[in-house]
Amino acid sequence: MSESLSASTKSTFVRRLKEARIGDPAAQYDVALMYANGVGVGKDIAQAFAWTKASAEKGHTVAQYLLGSAYSSGLGAPKDLQKALFWFVRSYEHGNDKAALKLAKVLSVEQSALAFQFLIESAEKGVAEAQLAVAESYANAVGVEQDGRLALEWYRRAAGQGLARAQFALGQAHERGMGIAEDLAVATQWYREAAAHGHPGAQLSLDRLDAVGSGRLKQSAKRRVGSRERRTTDTRWIRYAAHGRAEDFYHLGVMFDLGVSVEKSARQARVWFKKAAEAGHADAQFAMARSFESSDSELSGDWYQKAASLGHADAQAALAELNLRGLGVPQDRMSAVNWFAKAAAQGHATAQFRLATLLQSGRDTIVFDLLSGAAAGGHSGAQCAMADRYAQGTGVAQNWFEACRWYDMAAQQGDASAQCALAACYASGKGVKRDIAHAFHWFEKAAAQNLPQAQWNLGELYATGLPGVEPDPKKATQLCKRAANAGFAPASATLGALFARANKHERAVRWWTLAAEQGDLESLFNLGQAHRLGLGIAKDEAKAFELFLRAALAGVAAAQSRIGLAYATGEGAALDPIEACKWIELAATRGDTAAVANRARARKLLSPAQQEEAERRASEWVLFQSNKA
Repeated sequence: MSESLSASTKSTFVRRLKEARIGDPAAQYDVALMYANGVGVGKDIAQAFAWTKASAEKGHTVAQYLLGSAYSSGLGAPKDLQKALFWFVRSYEHGNDKAALKLAKVLSVEQSALAFQFLIESAEKGVAEAQLAVAESYANAVGVEQDGRLALEWYRRAAGQGLARAQFALGQAHERGMGIAEDLAVATQWYREAAAHGHPGAQLSLDRLDAVGSGRLKQSAKRRVGSRERRTTDTRWIRYAAHGRAEDFYHLGVMFDLGVSVEKSARQARVWFKKAAEAGHADAQFAMARSFESSDSELSGDWYQKAASLGHADAQAALAELNLRGLGVPQDRMSAVNWFAKAAAQGHATAQFRLATLLQSGRDTIVFDLLSGAAAGGHSGAQCAMADRYAQGTGVAQNWFEACRWYDMAAQQGDASAQCALAACYASGKGVKRDIAHAFHWFEKAAAQNLPQAQWNLGELYATGLPGVEPDPKKATQLCKRAANAGFAPASATLGALFARANKHERAVRWWTLAAEQGDLESLFNLGQAHRLGLGIAKDEAKAFELFLRAALAGVAAAQSRIGLAYATGEGAALDPIEACKWIELAATRGDTAAVANRARARKLLSPAQQEEAERRASEWVLFQSNKA
């Protein structure tokens, strides 16, 4: 069959290749796909690309789309976003809806890379602003891989044409040793050239370097500048800042705030900080927030919010504190945690400490607030988690009515775990009026979503029957098998019981063994009974005793009763009336009917001293178990 299929695909390829060679675009497209997928011919990406291009150039819409995809991903040809854009546009113009999605991606996700290709062409032709933009692209990895060496090269080209921003950037590079040897003399030279053009940031840098070099503040920053000199210098900085860059507004604000090369003026500082802040400069927004802290807490909070939203770590930490105290913003513990976390992620030490202390002191409250917010917003998983908390009394007082209310919300949205839990509430009458029909309904819903516990619960209902529904062992078995095959141990235990009830003891033993291996204690006891009676497996009293003992040690009352009888009769164990009385006493205390009936008889076989020893051993075992818990 495979040989005939292979011959058929080879034949198809040969036929379509002939048609492709005489210029049929549809055949060219088919041949491209065959080469791409290795159908009827060896896989060859280069050939696939060549035939796709041939088909696209003849107007085949899907081929145009695939060619655009090849260029955008670099599959079969070097990655070229301009060519990708061209072919996506051609395909879109011919009515290919998928091409519209690709166009959107190229023009959004890949926009910076595409823009860079046009920028570099302009920069090569000597446009200074383009050269600066290319330098910044290389410096910040915008549309191109980061490359400090190329960034410096393009900054130098732009700076050589008198562009102050490029001169300032070169000053920073030489001062900080960014991709070049640190050289304060060269840095100062570039800062001076930028400052001569009125660049405020460059003047601030010059002042800072002078202060470091002299060990004191620059004298011109401390003295009052004469009115004529002030007008001259102010005009230079303001004229440069008038170009409208937020960073320059901010630096000019700092100059007025500190009195660097201009007369110190809080009013002028706020004017320029506001301009920068309104243009989206985070440092300026933070400065505005600080300036209003003592006079207008609400306005201060607004500016902190804006700076924090832009990732300003100091603003995030400050806003978190305001949220904690409710100053200028609504008091909101969760918002405080959120902003502290964002600042902490940036290495803000104070925020890291405040977040740690906040989480230590109010972890449960924070988790509850998060869940309740998400639950109120309609998240079914959160609604189910809220219900679990009310059901278990975790972080809140136990409240089955509230638990059922949240379970119902989540169940109505199709959450299988909530549907199963709500069904259990109806079955037990917790938080709602007991209603087996409703329990059956929700167990069915959850079981249909392959939730093993719900399948088991539904199987249990079918096994016992319920009002209006006759017992159906077949359905019970089917449901429990699905749950058991998913690894749900209680379902394996129920299957064992169902098969035992049908006198299929070998099958019962198989399922009980599986459940016991998964830690099901009832199955462990049932296996012991099977070994004791020789049902579905060879009779083995010693093995039975071993299994009973494991279950008894785990606290199964029926197993404790059976161990007591084994010690009393010597069935699988050496006779030991004291141990017999101990285990029967423990089982009777837990309400085992057989143990209650046998307790008096076991005591009669012991002397007062032996009874005292049996009671001591039983008390010691109970104490050991409670300490272990």
